[in-house]
Amino acid sequence: MPNEQLNQRSQQTESQKGKLSLAITVGALVGGILVLARNDNARTRLKETSATTKNSVSQYVSDVKADPSGAKNDLVDRIQKTASITKEALNKIQEILDTQGKDIAEKAQEVKDESQDIVSTAKDAGEELKEVGDKVKEAKDELTDSAEDEAAATTSPSTTSKDDDDDINDPTVAKGPVN
Repeated sequence: MPNEQLNQRSQQTESQKGKLSLAITVGALVGGILVLARNDNARTRLKETSATTKNSVSQYVSDVKADPSGAKNDLVDRIQKTASITKEALNKIQEILDTQGKDIAEKAQEVKDESQDIVSTAKDAGEELKEVGDKVKEAKDELTDSAEDEAAATTSPSTTSKDDDDDINDPTVAKGPVN
């Protein structure tokens, strides 16, 4: 019984696929007919193309009927020529890829090496600039420290009063101009 159910399901699936294919084909035909009905140029082109195709096929069929082995040989020759032309084109493409690929790889390596040199130079310059910055900071700190020391030395009250007191008691120091 399970085999019968499987067979029925597979037949239903195939039937549904057949119906879907038929529906798609009918829809395409109806769409094509509507396009042709609306467009005069499309109808004319279709007629001309159909006539040309019909003539070509008729001529080919009559040639084959007249000389089947000749038509076969002609077809085989054309296929062989097409294959050899395709092979030549592929070989040329391979040659181009080989030569150009090598050139591209070399150029890419050069760019990579130059980029690494640039990065290295930039790092060296950055380190040197950092050293210069450290020296500038050190000089600034030195100037700031010495300016603070000078400011402290000139504005300190104890130093001023001590110097003044020493000058008063020191007999060698004259308060006025010496003649």
